[in-house]
Amino acid sequence: MSGWNHARMALVLVLAASWANASPGAEASGATRPGNGNGAAAKLPPPPPGMFAPPGRAITHVKGDLYRANNGGWYVAILDTPDGLLLVDTLSVPFATWLKEELARKFPGKPVKYVVLSHSHWDHTEGGKVFADTAKFIAQEGFLRNMDGRYPALPGDIVDRNDDGYLDVAEFEQPSLQRPWYCGAGSNSVTSKDKDGDGRASPAEFFADTPRPDIVYSERMTLRFGGKTIDLVFPGRNHANDGTAVLFRDERVLFTVDFPVDALVQDSMRSLPSACGPFDGHPMDEWIKSFRTLEALDFDISVGGHGSAQFTKQDIAEGRQFMEYLKREVQAAMSRGLSLEQMKKALLLEPYRSWRHYDTLREWNIQAAYDNLKVYK
Repeated sequence: MSGWNHARMALVLVLAASWANASPGAEASGATRPGNGNGAAAKLPPPPPGMFAPPGRAITHVKGDLYRANNGGWYVAILDTPDGLLLVDTLSVPFATWLKEELARKFPGKPVKYVVLSHSHWDHTEGGKVFADTAKFIAQEGFLRNMDGRYPALPGDIVDRNDDGYLDVAEFEQPSLQRPWYCGAGSNSVTSKDKDGDGRASPAEFFADTPRPDIVYSERMTLRFGGKTIDLVFPGRNHANDGTAVLFRDERVLFTVDFPVDALVQDSMRSLPSACGPFDGHPMDEWIKSFRTLEALDFDISVGGHGSAQFTKQDIAEGRQFMEYLKREVQAAMSRGLSLEQMKKALLLEPYRSWRHYDTLREWNIQAAYDNLKVYK
């Protein structure tokens, strides 16, 4: 599949607007859908608990001068300094409009001076235009390449089945081999971005409402602002090809978005990945390398762009160890000539039986790893 050969960025288009159409009760456990690549129906697990977060918006304190604001299960980071505010992500335009008003009340006289864009998936970034009157935007250099279409900003063979660089309504309504049904949003994710009404969305249309970064970096950037030191780190290719982890050095807090905490399992790091984020778009080895990059940073707690939980460096290490274990087990089974269905029965992933969502997501993780290892030989 040529999309994989181009190592396309996995654009997880699971937005609040789309979730309204993909309610958690839409399909029951064990439901089937066509399109697993072999003409057979794929058995799909139910959504993990915590995936469909209740609606609600609030600004909450994290540590020191660091805060988070949430729109349901989506979060942004807010750093308060004497010279103004710094945000990580902005989410949707309606949320960003609400946030701007709330920030003016909570931090009067302090405009948003910087917005760090965690990665170029528009559910996290398009509201940035609300802050364009005062803020400079910072992103990893891959963000610009994705905006300009030099690297396709669509998830390749996952949904761009005819490999034309556009996301068509018909394509988006087809479930992926790699993903449970809830990992793809409804077709309104395309139609909402289809500016010219031709039934498909190009990279340019997807980014039409996303601010263009004013400052880009390659591997690492240190920003000193308002007496604070903030490190921006590119962990490598994982959920996205242009991700930024933000280390608030004075608070000793690491803020990450969609990696390493999978976007849809928000309750605990000791959860089997939902298989929406893990393994898509890039080789498992690159995911593992990205984990190690974060482990090498100096922080006490980590919070993310999804879910309210806080994590430690040990939690992140355990996430890496799970991925390493899963890769070894699936590779060994492939070497023995086991089929995917045989693997699902034979690989019990015993060390992780106590992890959350084991019963519903064990087989799906095996399939996701199998697909990834077949593609990235």
